[in-house]
Amino acid sequence: MNDKKNFIKPVDNNQEKGLSYKENFSRYKKAKNSGFYLECLWILYAMLEDRTSAFLYYLGFTKSGNRNSVTGRKKIKEQIRSIYGMDDKKRYYGFNNFSGKIDRIISVIEWSDNEDVLVDEFQCSVKKALKQLRNIENLKCELKYLKDEWRNKRNQLVHSLFTKNFASVSEEFCPLVEGGYKAARVLDAAVTQLKKEGIRSCYKID
Repeated sequence: MNDKKNFIKPVDNNQEKGLSYKENFSRYKKAKNSGFYLECLWILYAMLEDRTSAFLYYLGFTKSGNRNSVTGRKKIKEQIRSIYGMDDKKRYYGFNNFSGKIDRIISVIEWSDNEDVLVDEFQCSVKKALKQLRNIENLKCELKYLKDEWRNKRNQLVHSLFTKNFASVSEEFCPLVEGGYKAARVLDAAVTQLKKEGIRSCYKID
């Protein structure tokens, strides 16, 4: 039985989500101006979790009710597995954590760059949507930064703060916050474009 006292109410609609974004970024700005960089990192990490989920969602890869799981549409799921070269049906999708989602987004962009790939109609739509993203090279650069540098340093600062040299920590905070914010904005712009492609409605992915 779920303990309702431990359950935090989610947003009910896009209007509430927009308000949540507005309020959290107001808090982010106040925290940054005051030098509260750990709170900034917490907020940025939450946004990056949400935007990476949204990226995969608007490609049609995940469920409406649970963006941590692959879509239930059998045909679409088969095409997703083909895109990722997942021959083993028990292989982990990795849609339920930040590192997995970053890896999957990088992989599908790399897949879309391969002109020799044989694709069906759904795969054509995914490839077209990715090809039409503006500033795709910038997006690739930011994804690489998140994967190779930002994620690891953020985890060190959040989970091992008291075992790190204080002077070194102080030097890392501001660049990490600014780098994370830049990457989040680039990813958010890409998500906005993908949403307009309407892949989910076109293929009736619920």
